[in-house]
Amino acid sequence: MTRYIVKRAGYMIATLWVIITLTFVLMHALPGDPFLNPKKVPEPIRQNMLAKYGLDKPLYQQYFIYLENLSRGELGYSLRYTQRTVNDMIRDGFPYSADLGVRALIFAITTGLTLGIIAALNHNRGWDYTAMLVAVFGVSVPNFVVGTLLQYLISVKLRLLPVTGWEGFKYTLLPSFALGLWTVALMARMMRTTMLEVLNQDYIKTAKAKGLSSREIVWRHAIRNAILPVVTILGPLVVNIITGTLVIETIFAIPGLGRYYVQSINNLDYPLIMGTTIFYAALLILAIFLVDIAYSFIDPRIRLVGGKE
Repeated sequence: MTRYIVKRAGYMIATLWVIITLTFVLMHALPGDPFLNPKKVPEPIRQNMLAKYGLDKPLYQQYFIYLENLSRGELGYSLRYTQRTVNDMIRDGFPYSADLGVRALIFAITTGLTLGIIAALNHNRGWDYTAMLVAVFGVSVPNFVVGTLLQYLISVKLRLLPVTGWEGFKYTLLPSFALGLWTVALMARMMRTTMLEVLNQDYIKTAKAKGLSSREIVWRHAIRNAILPVVTILGPLVVNIITGTLVIETIFAIPGLGRYYVQSINNLDYPLIMGTTIFYAALLILAIFLVDIAYSFIDPRIRLVGGKE
């Protein structure tokens, strides 16, 4: 187990380094200049700003300087938000994004698994068709469209919930639903498929022949085995929901990290682009790693021994 963890940690560091390098190169390949957008500044001032942030140096020198600072945990100063470090901006904005993401994830997991199980247990019946109709809608309609429709119908027309903001529980309902609906649909479809496969396995038929109740068969045997493929995609889904807040935060005016990420690209704010990209990439890599470890606890047949599965 220890060898496996150490080996995977090495892969994680290597993967993160590749992401950092590619992001750095592609970022500087973008057309434009951070000090000429949105308005042009006098050339002497521009040169002074380039020198202040080290952007007047050759690209390879900027790269190694950035890696050196990154090794100390320093992500640099924003080019647009003066006197603010990227570390502080992530520290201030991410709690809002994480709060919204966790709420959406709880909604997505509970609703998606429930719909998938109900659909499988009622195969080719009304509940199955209803659950799959919800799944098709969730996959087909982008979350920003869902969010806009909810604002118009629930907030503007019916006046049941606030349109924007993040000032209490009622403010979280619409953005959490809009953000989690796609994941609900994906998990419902996957859980339904795997449940149907498991319910047709020989050991399920054997359990029925032994006289076990339907509830016991479903809870002790079917769900436990059917949920494994869902756990496989859970890690990337967690990060996908958190990063999916980029658009939802803008629509619902939530003061999270998403607004900084979008604005950093529009403004060519190099340190902020790098910092938020590295942060989200590290989250994704860590989530995938934790899912691999969780496998051995969910299914006792799976063990990580000597670095092998």
